[in-house]
Amino acid sequence: MVGGSAAVTEKRMGTGHLAELALYCDEYELTMADSFVRHGQADDLVSFELSVRHLPANRGCLVVAGLAQAVEYLRALQFTAEQCAFLRRQGVLSESTIAELSRVHFSGEVAAIPEGTCVGAGVPLLRVVARRLEATIIESALLALINHQTMVASKAVRIVMAAGWRGVWDYSLRRLHGPQAGPEVARAAYIAGCSGTATVEAAVRYGVPTTGTMAHHYVMAFGADGGEQRAFAQFLRDFPDRAVLLIDTFDSHRGIEHAIAASRETGISLRGIRLDSGDLEALAREARGMLDEAGLSRTSIVASGDLDEWGIAELVAAGAPIDSFGVGTKLGTSFDAPALGGVYKLVAQGGDDGAAQPVLKLSTSKSTDPGQHQVYRHSDFDEIVLVTEHRAGEPMLRPVLRHGELVADLPRLKDIRHRCARERAWHRAEMFRTTDPEPRRVERSPQLQELTRRLVTAIAEEAS
Repeated sequence: MVGGSAAVTEKRMGTGHLAELALYCDEYELTMADSFVRHGQADDLVSFELSVRHLPANRGCLVVAGLAQAVEYLRALQFTAEQCAFLRRQGVLSESTIAELSRVHFSGEVAAIPEGTCVGAGVPLLRVVARRLEATIIESALLALINHQTMVASKAVRIVMAAGWRGVWDYSLRRLHGPQAGPEVARAAYIAGCSGTATVEAAVRYGVPTTGTMAHHYVMAFGADGGEQRAFAQFLRDFPDRAVLLIDTFDSHRGIEHAIAASRETGISLRGIRLDSGDLEALAREARGMLDEAGLSRTSIVASGDLDEWGIAELVAAGAPIDSFGVGTKLGTSFDAPALGGVYKLVAQGGDDGAAQPVLKLSTSKSTDPGQHQVYRHSDFDEIVLVTEHRAGEPMLRPVLRHGELVADLPRLKDIRHRCARERAWHRAEMFRTTDPEPRRVERSPQLQELTRRLVTAIAEEAS
């Protein structure tokens, strides 16, 4: 979008705003941990995997996001003295458990699919091997971090694909479920291919490029009688290199005329105008004609106003002369599918690597795959296999943490974004289409299917 700033250097969070998330957990995680401590099970090695059982409606894939924040959360995991004092006052947990929590830090292993990767349903996005106590208390926060950004990125990639070569900018902060969500929404959208965001904190925290235009009240501050042109002229003088003028405060046609007149008055070339209401296709054609006639052929046209992938696809198909789109509510809240059903389930336990005994859950419509898994990519499908199997190609689940420490530096945000761009180019376009997308196919290896059959049979025999 016209007016976007260059990305600042990405800020490494360290323990920053994720340093005190230990109590961002469900109470049952703490009571289960207490029971494990009481009965000597807290130090058992276990394996959990995080996956999304089903793709949301109108999604052909998920775009993995949020791993960096999940890793920083795990590395920062601690219960402060104040948090332990609160738990003591609650009177629910035993003193031995509170003492254990006061010393806890994440000492396990994590393997994960890299951020920016497009995957289908059921694929394990992340595997945790850790002490049972540690693996238990991290469930909810880990899910929240991965679910949220993956949900947003999976929506944003559809909007980006619908826009084609045109830029898409995140305008969503004011419509999110709390301002704290803003930087992570902007980050996920940027990974998926958005050009940047209006959320300034996302630039501070992650180096996401920012943009800005103006609000209607800026224009209204100058009054209705000739005030619009004065407002435009003042803004052009204040921001000659980045001013994008909002032209629909009173009347869009007159607004375009006033923007052109302000450019002539100040001698400052008009970088862009923003259309925010009405028939965007018709207004864009009218604006383009008026700007070109005024010698402002390089002035960009930005469109916003309750847009999503379907609305953008219609404008693109109609050939509307729009150069970029600002998308807010329907991007940041993933409006048509506002929750992602990610789950974090025990898959194996015991032994020196938490994998000695494969386990599975058999609940109706909520069964799980037993054992530790790896994922291999093939040209037209992804294959879930047991970690003891080997396939040609590179495993998709890659080591991230060992003994609680990074195996290697996490990728920079721009490199994650480039990965997603390669994924968009490599996958079939049908996977991203706005209507009836073709889902990324996922298969399970014959060995995994046989293990599942044996365990299901054994459970049935025991039950009978």
